[in-house]
Amino acid sequence: MISVDKALQIVLENTPVLDPVSIPIIGARNMVLAEDFISFDDMPPFDMAMIDGFAVVSGDIARASHDAPVSLKLDGEVKVGCPWPERVLSGHAVKIVSGAALPDGTDTIVSSESAVRDSTQRVKIYQSERPGENIFAKGGDIASGTIVLLKGKILTAADIGVLAALGKQEVLCHRRPRVSFFASGNDLIPPDQPLQNGKIRAGNSFVLQSQLDEYGAEPINLGIIGADSDELKANIEKAMESDMFITSTGSSMDDFDMIKGILQRAGMDLKFWKVAIRPGKPLIFGTFNGIPVFGLPGNYLSSMVILEEFVRPAICKMQGKRDVRRTEVYARLEKDIRGGGGMTHFIRAEVRITDDGFLALPTGSRTTPSVMPLTLANGFIVVPQDINHISEGETVRVQIIADPTNMC
Repeated sequence: MISVDKALQIVLENTPVLDPVSIPIIGARNMVLAEDFISFDDMPPFDMAMIDGFAVVSGDIARASHDAPVSLKLDGEVKVGCPWPERVLSGHAVKIVSGAALPDGTDTIVSSESAVRDSTQRVKIYQSERPGENIFAKGGDIASGTIVLLKGKILTAADIGVLAALGKQEVLCHRRPRVSFFASGNDLIPPDQPLQNGKIRAGNSFVLQSQLDEYGAEPINLGIIGADSDELKANIEKAMESDMFITSTGSSMDDFDMIKGILQRAGMDLKFWKVAIRPGKPLIFGTFNGIPVFGLPGNYLSSMVILEEFVRPAICKMQGKRDVRRTEVYARLEKDIRGGGGMTHFIRAEVRITDDGFLALPTGSRTTPSVMPLTLANGFIVVPQDINHISEGETVRVQIIADPTNMC
């Protein structure tokens, strides 16, 4: 039996980063950029007015003041999207609106509040302005030839907007991994069937599909497979056409051992199958022709912990992400908890934010496979394997798996 850290190291060492593909930018949010993006355009692409006012030659108004305004000939008005067609001469001005291109010959903009129109053809300027005042210079945001987005960046909606503004239609990203999975066990029935004596609905399949989708993968649900070894082998071979394969067994160790044996006979290179973790100790991990293979326990909570601690980091690495671990915080414990047994314990908790920091309240029982407490948990309290007990009020390390409740 190996430690959690050693198991994760083995998982990541045996998980490849997927090849990059070119995809439309509209579908690239949350994907990882596989190359530096260099702009070939200036942004803005022209000197742009930042306010409504009058575009003038700064030298013409150098001595302008409230008591001694400067009168200039008004040539007309420049609007957004309609550049001024000719060079503006000294002694002249052009009315301009915010966002419009600065006319050639002018080098500053006087605000509308500092000018008064004498007539349709004259304007008095009551304030001097330095060259470049109220102007967003060409390339002032992004200069042509500069790196805009670095390789490894997880693209946000704002990044997509920048790419679009710079004329980029497609972008090179690491593709989303295709992850096949099925549930197996004689005690499982589909969620749409009535309950039967001794049977449970295979809710884990829906947990898997939802979590895989949240992690950025493309889930492929192969359904519920019975205990027939030939059927299991056929579906395992089908699953190996994906980038990753996960099986979720029933609740008995016999089911777990049978899956492990079938996987090995099918050619899986077993890396480990027991980890010093609670819950989730029985965990299969291996590779099949370079494809990561996970065998998850059937217990809801055990499955969720393994998904978070091992499957999610592997999927993150496949997508080229550098940070594969969840955000961790320190919180004040609201109820005594136990660890021990040489295991690293992951205790589900409701994490809340207060004016004094984070609070963590353990939810549910550690001894029963309760489902309902999972809906309350938004974090896992991490209890190191050498700690047997932590008292209420002490500080604990917590992994955040969903947004904490804000109590401020």
